[in-house]
Amino acid sequence: MWRCSAGIGLTLVVAIVQAAAAQAPRIGVDRRVELMAILFKLAGNPEYNQNNFEQYNADIEQHFGPFRGHEAVALARGLRERHNTGFSGVMAIAIRVTDPPELRARVPLDSLSPDVWRFVDAARRFAVDSRADAFFATHRMLYDSANARLRRPVEREAPFEWIERFFGVPADRDFVVVPLLANSQTNFGNCVHPQGGRLECYRILGHYATDPAAFPVYDSGFVQTLVHEVSHGYANPLGDAHRADFERTAPRVHAVVADAMRAQAYDRWTSMVNESLVHATVARYLLAHKGAEPLQAFLRDERAGSWLWVEELSDLFGGYEADRRTYPTLASFMPRVIAYFDSLPDRVPAMRRRYDALRPRVVSLSIENGSETVDPALREIVVRFDRPVSDHEGWSVVPVRPETTGDPSLPNWQERFPKITWKALDSARATFALGKALSTPGTTLHLGVDLEPGHVYELQLNTAKGDGFRGVADSVPLAPYRIRFKTRGAGSPPR
Repeated sequence: MWRCSAGIGLTLVVAIVQAAAAQAPRIGVDRRVELMAILFKLAGNPEYNQNNFEQYNADIEQHFGPFRGHEAVALARGLRERHNTGFSGVMAIAIRVTDPPELRARVPLDSLSPDVWRFVDAARRFAVDSRADAFFATHRMLYDSANARLRRPVEREAPFEWIERFFGVPADRDFVVVPLLANSQTNFGNCVHPQGGRLECYRILGHYATDPAAFPVYDSGFVQTLVHEVSHGYANPLGDAHRADFERTAPRVHAVVADAMRAQAYDRWTSMVNESLVHATVARYLLAHKGAEPLQAFLRDERAGSWLWVEELSDLFGGYEADRRTYPTLASFMPRVIAYFDSLPDRVPAMRRRYDALRPRVVSLSIENGSETVDPALREIVVRFDRPVSDHEGWSVVPVRPETTGDPSLPNWQERFPKITWKALDSARATFALGKALSTPGTTLHLGVDLEPGHVYELQLNTAKGDGFRGVADSVPLAPYRIRFKTRGAGSPPR
C-alpha cells in the first residue's frame, strides 16, 4: 500500500524492485504525471483539456494559469506542433524522469530526442517558478482520497495474473496504477525500463465522473479499462515485432475506417493493429470474468466505434485459449493472427456496408444544410430521425473539432459551434451541456439556439467513436451527421 507522507511529498515513490516474483501493483497519484499533464494542458493540447473534474481544474488554472507564457509551455507547444507529441507521448516523458522539481533522467539521455530534454530542463524551472510543490501539498487530501478510491476496485478485481497467463509471459515487470486527475476521459499504458531496474508498466487512468463531494469516482468498470491498458504492455511488442507482416494488409483495412480511427487518435495503421490485439484480449477477459451479456454489450460498442472485426478476432483468440499445448504463448499464435488480418481487406468494406445499413438516419432538418441565409432570429433547430433513438452518453450534439472528426487542421472550431441553450428528444427537454444525456428516447430532436448575424456555424450529431444517438432497438449509432450554415447579416432581407 502506497501512502504519501509529509517527508516525501505527495508522490508515488518509484522504488526499484529487484525480486523476480510478481509484485502487487503500486497505486497512487504521481506528481510527474500531474505536472506533465498540466504543462500540455497549458500548451493547448486538446486531449489534455478534457475537464470533468471542474473544481480541480479551476485550481490548476488559478495556480498555473499565470505561467502560461513560461518557456516550458512554449516548448511543450513546440513538441506538439513539430513532433506531434500528445496523448501517451506526454506520459512517456513523465515516467522517464524523477519527481519534480528535480526531474532527473531515469533512462539514458539518448533514448529521447534533444528537443524533449530541452523541454524537461525548462519543466524543471517551471516546477520551481510556479511553486508546483505548494500546489501538490494543498491537494494532499484529494490525492489521498483518489488513491484510496482507485485502490479498492484494483486490489479486489484487477486480473494481473490472468493477463500474464493469457499472453504466456512470466511475471517480469512491475505494475504501477496512477489516477490522472488533471485530465478526464483519457487512459494511457506506458512502460519504461530504468537503468538497473525491472520493467515498469504504468496504467495511467483518467476518470469519467465525480461524486457530489467533487471527488473522482472509480467503480468496477475501471477494471475493464485497466485490463485494456495492462494488455498494451504485452500486445504492442507483438504487433511491433510483426510490423512487416501486418503491413501487407493492415493499411488497407485502416483506410476503410480511417475517419473513426483518427477520431480515436489511431491515425496510424500500426496503432490500429495493436489496439485490435488489445480489444480482443479485453473481450476474452469479459467472457471469462463477467459472462456473455457484458461481452455482447462490449462488442456492440466496438462495432459502434468501427472495430468491425474484433468479435471475429476474439473468437480466433478463443481457439488459442483452447489449445495452449500447441500455442503456449500468444507470440506463438501470431502467424494465425497475421493470416486473419490478411483476409480482412477484401471483407471489411462489406462489413462496413452491412453495419451502415443498420444505422438510424436523419430524414429531415428544419433548416437547409449548407444554407448561407439562415435567419439569425431563429430560436430552434429540429431534426427528425427514421426511428426512435436514445441519447447514449450525452455526446449526441458536439462541436466539429479535431477530436470529433479526426481532422487536426480545423480552424476556429470553438467560434463555429452555436450557443445551444436546451435540447429535447420529443418532449424530454433539458439544459444543454456536452456529455449530459437525455433520459428518454424519441424520434425528433429539438435544439434551442441563440444565433448571431453574419456568422458561420457548424455542429455535428454523434462522434466517429459511436457516442451519441443510437437506435433504441439495437443500440446501433447514427453515423456522424455534420450541419453547417451561415446566418444573414444584420439588416439583410430574407430570401
